[in-house]
Order: sequence, then structure tokens, then C-alpha cells
Amino acid sequence: MMLLARTDVVSLSLGAGYLAIGFVTAWLLSRRGHGPTVALGALACWPLLLPLLRRPPPRSVGRGPLVARIDAAVDSLRDAMGDPAAVDLDLPADLDRLVAELERADERLAMVDRLVRQIGAHGPATPAVAEGLAQLQRARETTTAEIEAVLDGMVQLRLQIGLRSLAGNSVPIRERLRDLRARLAAIDELAAMELHA
Repeated sequence: MMLLARTDVVSLSLGAGYLAIGFVTAWLLSRRGHGPTVALGALACWPLLLPLLRRPPPRSVGRGPLVARIDAAVDSLRDAMGDPAAVDLDLPADLDRLVAELERADERLAMVDRLVRQIGAHGPATPAVAEGLAQLQRARETTTAEIEAVLDGMVQLRLQIGLRSLAGNSVPIRERLRDLRARLAAIDELAAMELHA
């Protein structure tokens, strides 16, 4: 009887531990942008979904006009960072944040494009609406130029990774990623200046 009670306690403890790990895995997957079905699936079969935590977060559904260029730049940079010669280069969180900010900026461009198309579809605009559209178009062009500059910076970062593999730790890769993120953060300020010009 005592052995049966110990077995029940051990079984309950193991079951509770399994569920606890499943909850944590589900929470982490949902924070990384995986859908609710994937996250909920972690409750039952979290050992099978652990590899998803090591992959980059899934790309967002809303796609903007620069999506192909963003995807190419991100994939190339991830390849360079994952190269065996780029030892001790583990910056996935910094890169994931940069990618998320790029995708949000690109989605905003897509929204602006939709607005311009919808307003333009209503026929000739009044002078006030035409001026507003012109301001929005200038702000869009400024934002596009800044996103493209960040994408060019990602190509330069790949070159710096190559230099780092030859020269050791002298090339500040993490700082360069932070600079690119800061440049993206400044897009809103530049667009606001365009709208008030």
C-alpha cells in the first residue's frame, strides 16, 4: 500500500513537471510570434516543439513593398552569423529585434500605400486633400530611404563579420546592430519632420 502511494506521488509530480514545462514552452512560443495552435500544442507535446525556440520567429503576415529585400538581407546576415568561421557570434536577440522593427516599418509603408490608393480611387482631390497626399508621399519616400539605408547597413555588417573572422574581436558587431536599430527608431522623427515641413 505504501509503495502504491509513493508511485502515485511520483506520477503526480512528474505529470505536474511535464505540464509546467509545457506551459513555459507555450508561453515562450507565443512570445516569439508563433500561432495559438502551435503554442497550445506545447502543453501536450513540448519536447517535439523545443527546436522552434532556437529558430528565428516566424515572419509577420502583413507584408510591405520592401519585403523581398528585407527577407534577402536578413537571410544573408543569418547565414553569415551562423557560419562556423564566425565563432563566438551569438546575437540572435539583437538581430530578431532589428528584423521585427524592419518588418513593422515595412508594414507601415504598405498601409500608407493602401491609403494613397484608396483616397486616389475617389477621383480628383480637393487642394487640401492633394496637399495632404503630397506630404504623406514625401514622408513615405523619407521612410523608404531610411529602411533601405538600414538594409545597406546589414550588408556592411556581413562584411564586418568577415573582417571579424580574420581579425578577432576587434570589430564591434553588437554595436553596429544597435546603430541600425537606432536608425530605424529615428524613422518616425524624420517622417514627422516631413509632415510638418
